Formats: sequence, structure tokens, C-alpha cells
Amino acid sequence: MFSLFINKIRFHLICYFSKHICPSQFSLSSDEAKKNDFYEVHIYIPKATNEDISQIPENNRGALKIKFEFMPTKNGKRWGGILAGVKKSREDVEWQPTILSADFLKYSRIDVNFYFGYWNVREQKCSLFTLTRLYLLRKVKLIYLEILFNKLENFINKHRVYRKIRSPLRSKFEIYEALMNSDDFLRKGTFKKSELSKLIFGNHYVGKFEIYQKVSQSLDWILDSCVEDKEIQKISANQEHDPLYKMKGNGIHYFTLTKEKLANAENNRIIQRRQVSLQRWMAFLTFLLVIGTFLTAVDKIDAAREYLAPLLTYCNQVLNYIGAIFT
Repeated sequence: MFSLFINKIRFHLICYFSKHICPSQFSLSSDEAKKNDFYEVHIYIPKATNEDISQIPENNRGALKIKFEFMPTKNGKRWGGILAGVKKSREDVEWQPTILSADFLKYSRIDVNFYFGYWNVREQKCSLFTLTRLYLLRKVKLIYLEILFNKLENFINKHRVYRKIRSPLRSKFEIYEALMNSDDFLRKGTFKKSELSKLIFGNHYVGKFEIYQKVSQSLDWILDSCVEDKEIQKISANQEHDPLYKMKGNGIHYFTLTKEKLANAENNRIIQRRQVSLQRWMAFLTFLLVIGTFLTAVDKIDAAREYLAPLLTYCNQVLNYIGAIFT
């Protein structure tokens, strides 16, 4: 019941998108782009029934074959949960008019692009939350807040890049660590110089040309050193501007040993910090113990005075009495 309710909301959101669907031709850069305020929707229908898909684990549904791609037309909502549009399968050459039931949206992949002026927001595999966000971008003009956040993020990223490339020369370990954290490299086993530069420094090309030269030259030095040490291999000699490299066993061995050394050094630093912290706590507790001992001694002196006061008074009286006898 809940899934039907969610699917109904999804259908009405797409119907709203179809009311403001993009024209067949539009510009993103000319003066006409200032008037852009519409959506582009792509729906990919899987080649299976909802009952069959429900039996498949969610992580494995991406392997389903696509039956056809559907794009809603202008004001495509029809009575009875029907959406009018055009479809195209792999066998088709041109788009064909068709209608789509809301039931097919349950397990379909939905990609939505929202164009607003010179800005655009592109989302793939949209969830209900993402569709709602795209709806609010136009309905209540949250796109202005989105643009503000985007500009702020670009400003912060730009300054972060400048900080990174202030000293562009990197160690071999940093290069290997960046590669080992890259899913693309782990999948292919090779990397280009431009890909490595982006992994380490980010989008440095947004800066000045001399910054790009510094980054490029520093990577050339490190990569040439790795090639000489037989840790990586250059496998494309005909692309000197952006060569292709492959990591060898010596590189893996160097990365593993260096990572272990750094891990051991970090563990030693943690142990040292804990020892210093423990020593400070011991000194503090010793100080409290000294204060406690001193206060206990003072209390005992006060108690002794209470017992000695009557005795001293009595002795004083005896001495006065004896003195009176002899005088």
C-alpha cells in the first residue's frame, strides 16, 4: 500500500515536469537561454514485470535490460494514471508516440535535467526525494538558493585547489595512494597523467596557465623517477602530452612497505601521546594525593590540640600551686 502511494506521488511529479517540458530545440549559451525554465525527462523501462523485479535484490537491478526509453510530451498527463509521450528502443531508428501507465514507474530509472537560464541541474536515477527537490527548484524558485550554494562551493573548491598546488611537488607515496583510492584505476589497472593530476590536485585547469605548468612539471619529475625505479611503466610512447602508465610489482611493493611504515609511525605517535597523557594524569593525581595528605596531617594536629589543651592547663595549674608552696 505504501509503495503504491509513493508511486502515485512519483507519477504526479513527472506530470508536473511534463507541463514544463523542454522544447525539441533549445540553446544553453545564446541570449535565448536566459528564458530557459523547463525540464527534460528520460525514463528507462526495464524488460521485466514488476513482480519479477520485486524478487531481485535491489543491488542487482541495475543489470536488467532496458526495454525502451520513454520521454513525456508537453502536458502528457492523461486520465487514469496514463502519461503520453514518445518511446525508442535499441531497434528503433526514430521516436514513436506512445502512452505509459504509472505502474511502469515503480522500478524504472528516471533521469531529469532542469534548465534555468544558463544554469542546469542534472540528476540520474532519481529517488522520490530527488524528484521532489527538482519540483521545488521551479515551483518555489529554490533554484536561486541552489545557484548560490553552487557558486559558494565553486569558490571554496577554487581556493582549496590553489592551496593544494602552492607546493605542487608530491611524493611517490601520495601518487600511489591517490591511485589506490581511485575506482577507475583499480578497475582498469592503467592511468593517464591528466587523470592522476585531477586525483591529486583537483581541477587545477581552472587556474592560471603557469599553475598548470607547475603541476605538469612536478608530475613529470615524480613519474620519471618511478619509471627509472621500475615501479611504473609507460605504455604509450606516442602520447607524450598525456602518456598512459601502468603500475608494476615494484610500485605495489613500495606502496605496501611505505604504508606499513607510516601506519607503524602513526601507531607509535599515538602510543607516545597516550603515555604523555597518562603521565600528566599521574602527576595530577599525585598532586591531589599530596594535598590530601597535607590536609589529613592538619586535621590530626587540630585533634591533638584538643587533647593537649586540658593537659597543658592542668600542668600549668600544678606548677602554679607548687610555686605558691615554695614561695
